[in-house]
Amino acid sequence: MIKKNKNTEAESARSLKNRIGDMLYELSLKFTRKNKKRESEKTFKKSQAIFLIGILCLPVLNWLVFWLYVNISSFVLAFQNTRGEWSFVNFTLFWDQLTSPYGDTIGTAILNTLKYFATNIFVIFPLSIIISYFIYKRIIGYRAFRIIFFFPAIISGVALTTVYSNMISPTGPLGFILKSLGVNVPQEGYLMNPDTATRAILVYSVWTGFCSNVILIGGAMSRVPVEVLESAKLEGCPTFKELIFLILPLIWSSLSTLLVFLLTGLLNASGPILLFHPDGGYNVTTLSFWIFKQVYGGGQLGGTGNYGLVSCTGLIFTLVSMPVILTIRWLFEKIPSVEY
Repeated sequence: MIKKNKNTEAESARSLKNRIGDMLYELSLKFTRKNKKRESEKTFKKSQAIFLIGILCLPVLNWLVFWLYVNISSFVLAFQNTRGEWSFVNFTLFWDQLTSPYGDTIGTAILNTLKYFATNIFVIFPLSIIISYFIYKRIIGYRAFRIIFFFPAIISGVALTTVYSNMISPTGPLGFILKSLGVNVPQEGYLMNPDTATRAILVYSVWTGFCSNVILIGGAMSRVPVEVLESAKLEGCPTFKELIFLILPLIWSSLSTLLVFLLTGLLNASGPILLFHPDGGYNVTTLSFWIFKQVYGGGQLGGTGNYGLVSCTGLIFTLVSMPVILTIRWLFEKIPSVEY
C-alpha cells in the first residue's frame, strides 16, 4: 500500500510537472507569436510609410519647384528692373500700358478678355443648360445632337479654324448669303478687319464652346430622381417651370462648381488667338495672349523679355480678382443645395 501510494504520488507529481511544462510552452509560444505579430506590424507600417513617402515625394517636389518657387520668383520679379535692381518701374510700365491708346496694350487685352468672359458666362453657359435639358428630355434625334456637340472636342482646332475662316470669308458660303441679303461684307473679311475680328472669334468660341459644359451638366441632370419629375408632370407642371423650379435647384451644386471654375478664369478667358492671328494683330489681343507675346513673342517678332512687367501684371490682377472670386463663392455657398 505504501509503495502504491508512493508510485501514485510520483505519477501525479510527473503529470503536474508535464502540465506545468505544457503551460509554460504554450505561454512561450503565445509570447513568441505576439512578438512576431508586433514585429510584422512594425515592418508593415515601416514599409507602408516608405511607400507613401515615395509616392508623395514626386508631387510635393513638383509643387515646390513648379508652383512655390515659380510664384515666389514671380513676386520678386515684379519689384525688380531688367538689371535685377529693386524698383517700382514695372508698376509704372503697367500703368503706361494700361492707359496707352496705341498698339496691343494691356487696356485692349483686358477689354477683349472681359468680352470672352462675358460670352462664357452669359451666352455659352445658359445655352449649355438649355441644350443639356433638351437632350435630357430625349427630344427627337437627341443621340445625334449629343455627338454633334461633342465634335469640336474631337476635331483638330486647326481644321475647325480653317473651316470657319473659309466659311465666313467674303467668297465663302456665309459671305455669299449675306451679300445676297444686301448685307455689306468687308472686302478683307471679318477676321482681317480690326472692328470685326474679335467679334468673329467670339462667334467661333460660342460655336465650339458647348462640349464640356453639355457633358457635365447633362451628367448632373441624369442624377435627378425620376419620381420628382413624374409627380411634377402629374401636377401639370409645364416644361419651363420644370427646368427653373425643379431641375436647376436639384443640380445647383454642380452648376455652382462650374460657375466658380469659370470665375477663376475671369482674367484668363481667351479665344484661339494663335490659330487665327499668330501675331495678335487686328485688335484681337487678350490678356493671356499679351503675356504670351511679352515672354515668347509671335510670328517674326521675339518676346520683349521683360519678365518683371509680366510678373507685375499677374500680381496686380491676382489682387484684383481674388476678392471678387472669393466673395462670389461665399454667396454661392449661402444658397442651400438640395440633397437627394
